[in-house]
Amino acid sequence: MERSNKLSKNEKLKSKKAIDLLFSKGKTIHIFPIRAIYKQKELATQIPINMSVAVPKKNIKLAVNRNLLKRRMREAYRLNNHELKTHLQKTEVELNMMFIYTAKQILPYKEIEEKIKVILTRLIELSEVVGE
Repeated sequence: MERSNKLSKNEKLKSKKAIDLLFSKGKTIHIFPIRAIYKQKELATQIPINMSVAVPKKNIKLAVNRNLLKRRMREAYRLNNHELKTHLQKTEVELNMMFIYTAKQILPYKEIEEKIKVILTRLIELSEVVGE
C-alpha cells in the first residue's frame, strides 16, 4: 500500500451533528497549545479518522492569523497522521476529532507540529486500550 499524505475532502469533519456529539460526549487530550477532542464514531464509514481544526476568535483576534494557525495545524496533522491511520485500520476503530488552538499568541510551526505528534501518539496508545 502506497503511503498518501493527502488530506482528502471526505476526511474532514463537517457534520454539525457529529461536531455537537464530539463536544458533548468526546474525550479530551490537552497538550499546550493544542487541545484535541475525540470520540469513536457511531457508524462505520471506512474512513479511519475525520478531523477538523478550530482557532477561537477570543484568543486570536485577526482572521489572517487564525487562518495561518489552522493551516499550520492541518499541515502538521497531514504529515504525521499515517501511523495513527494504519493503527485505526488494523483495530477497526474509527474516530472523529477536532484540534483546538488554545494559546493567545502565534507559535511557530515546529512547536505546533511537535505537540500534534505527541497528541497522535497518545491517541494510538489510548486506542490500543479501547480497541481491545
